[in-house]
Amino acid sequence: MAGDQGCPARPEHHTLAEMRKLPFLPLGRASRLVAFFGWLCLGLPACGDSSPTSSTDVAGEGQPAPVEMAGAETTSPPAVDAKAYVGSASCVECHPQVEAQWRQSHHALAERLLETELDREPFENQEPVQHGSLLSRPLLEDGTMKMETVDGSGTLRAFSCRRVIGVHPLRQFLVEAPGGRLQALSLAWDPKEKEWFDVFGEEDRRPGEWGFWAGRGMNWNAMCADCHNTAFRKQYDPKEDRYQSEWLELGVGCEACHGPGADHDDWQRQNRGEKGDPFLAAMTLQEDMSRWTDVCGTCHARRGELQEDYQPGQPLLDSFLPEMPNHSAVFHPDGQILEEDYEYSSFLLSRMHAAGVTCLACHDPHSGGLRMQGNALCLQCHQDRLSEDLGPIDPAEHSNHDPAGPGGQCIACHMPTATFMQRHPRHDHGFRVPDPWLSKEIGVPNACNSCHEDQSLDWAIEAVELWYGEKMERPSRDRALVVAGARRRSAGIVRELIQFVREEPWPAWRAVGASLLGEWVHRPEVAKTLVALLQDQAPLVRTMAARALDGADPAFFGELRAALQDSVRSVRVSAALSLRAEVDLNSTAGRELMIYLRHHGDQPTGAWLEAGLWMDRGENSRAVALLEKAVRWDPYSPALRQSLAVALDASGQSRKALQQCEKACELAPEDPALWFSLGLARGGVGDSEGALQALQKAVELDRGFARAWHNVGLAHAALQQPKEAIRALERACRIEPMAADSWFALATVFHDQGQLSEARSAVEQALQIAPDYPQAQALWRILNP
Repeated sequence: MAGDQGCPARPEHHTLAEMRKLPFLPLGRASRLVAFFGWLCLGLPACGDSSPTSSTDVAGEGQPAPVEMAGAETTSPPAVDAKAYVGSASCVECHPQVEAQWRQSHHALAERLLETELDREPFENQEPVQHGSLLSRPLLEDGTMKMETVDGSGTLRAFSCRRVIGVHPLRQFLVEAPGGRLQALSLAWDPKEKEWFDVFGEEDRRPGEWGFWAGRGMNWNAMCADCHNTAFRKQYDPKEDRYQSEWLELGVGCEACHGPGADHDDWQRQNRGEKGDPFLAAMTLQEDMSRWTDVCGTCHARRGELQEDYQPGQPLLDSFLPEMPNHSAVFHPDGQILEEDYEYSSFLLSRMHAAGVTCLACHDPHSGGLRMQGNALCLQCHQDRLSEDLGPIDPAEHSNHDPAGPGGQCIACHMPTATFMQRHPRHDHGFRVPDPWLSKEIGVPNACNSCHEDQSLDWAIEAVELWYGEKMERPSRDRALVVAGARRRSAGIVRELIQFVREEPWPAWRAVGASLLGEWVHRPEVAKTLVALLQDQAPLVRTMAARALDGADPAFFGELRAALQDSVRSVRVSAALSLRAEVDLNSTAGRELMIYLRHHGDQPTGAWLEAGLWMDRGENSRAVALLEKAVRWDPYSPALRQSLAVALDASGQSRKALQQCEKACELAPEDPALWFSLGLARGGVGDSEGALQALQKAVELDRGFARAWHNVGLAHAALQQPKEAIRALERACRIEPMAADSWFALATVFHDQGQLSEARSAVEQALQIAPDYPQAQALWRILNP
């Protein structure tokens, strides 16, 4: 649409005429904060043959009509090649000592069938268990262990337990459900305290919720089985919404880490006592022992699965994508674990990993235990070898605590614990220096105050400064402040992030910076920086850069298209995802993208992901159908409803889109991004005053939300409130000074009010940022005839 002054149209920005008609950013374009795409990192706490599918499964869900997927013939998941495996029992003959260590390990006992004598205690003569608003009762009937509890429809039933996950400090039990499913009960048994407890504590999850024990969030096939068994294949059928899952061995057996062993086993039996086994090097990774960290990371990471056909020893990024600190509150800003993040990502971010340390330096891979106990484990390196800035470490002098006490243990300060599933304390593997100053600045925890709970932050800061002084001025502080600033969208943070990714020496932290930059990919200097990162030597950095370029100006797509040919699968899939509107789904990267989407099609997030693909390819009705299915599967998710609103809006169903935005805000009233979207939706149906109210709520919840301030200004301008519009737009420009469209919008308001000098200054700012901005050029000519 041309403006009143003849300005050429540009959809990403606002012309003079568009401003007068309350031109809220289109719902889909504006809502990057609640974006369609997010990697599936299913490291959730809930962690065979079954009866045929019925019209309602254990979760009480009716089956939605299936949505056909293009290219299905190229995306069928592979079956297990049983002939390639021999099972752990075959390894005993040659490796009896190793097998004995493994047999009692958490890996071997990761999942097993129930045994009456071994498992009867939790079920025999037990009282009913109150957890939240539910009352469940363990039962032992004729040797069968059962749990009487409500199903997904709220009906009280007795479920037979078939398997158990874990051994210590808790055990979860699995029950059968229709459609080839197993479900993990949220009630777990503590073998030390000899009591039942709910792994979700006081959350009080209810029937119908995604995370209720009978829902998809507690489905074993999708959430647990891959890491608790050997050679597992999910084998989900999206048309029938059922599983035909396969596995070779319950528990984490030898071949889960070493790979299929049939060829090795055959060679050894045919060449007893001889050397030269051609299969041994691949099974032991002799040529590159650092790859064992990737083997561990396939399960000890919060990660998304790119495909189902992982083979041990392959690069992790060819099958998985680990979750890293980003805009979501999954990790603390300094990289400390916050949600159930496991160990791998924190370790990637650590100084230990940067120095070449691997998991096997500390852990025995077969028993799962530590190679040494206490400080001796750390001092095997830190006592005799000079560290870069500390020299040999004396525990007493270094820690200022008695080495014989808990405060003198290396792990007490450098590997603090966080407790998950109510009973499972886990050590953070970031090996960070406790920094109370960061706690005061950005709210991250620190080991000093976690132990000395009776002391203040200022007390801890004073002690640390006295002991270590200038040594506390570390790169780890700078990293944490950058991440915290990005999450808060602090003024000038984009410039800091660009500098950060250019100068940061550690690849994992460069990847974090690349991911964070995606928030501002519409800015040319950000897109240019991300394009440069596509050439980074580290594949994780290239992966995050390719993902962050989602939504960039098409002028940058040339380099992104080249990433479709990258040697690493995660980079190719990320590039294909960002190029989803145009990528050839029959190309290598396109097929890999469809495999990724199909693999997660049994979860609401998978339907969410696929819906974004079809919407950007112009198939809005297909997107709506997928998102309606996702909402049925998880009706309490505000993000899914917001995404459904985007698809409905794109389909011309603005009123229905508004209803979904209203519901999303009811579900998460403290989320500023949802109020922002509601403001856009109200604006889209002509409710200017309602739009302004919602947008004001967004900036009330997040004072640094530049795009919301931008739209508050537009709303005031549409309501003929120029002073308020100017104040809001000036606020947007202060928060995000490199946003050319905010400067241009401010210039148009000044122009309409006859404040021509101010208008010239504002439009000049816009053109300095974006010299080729056509509307700003047109306004400049008007102001400078």
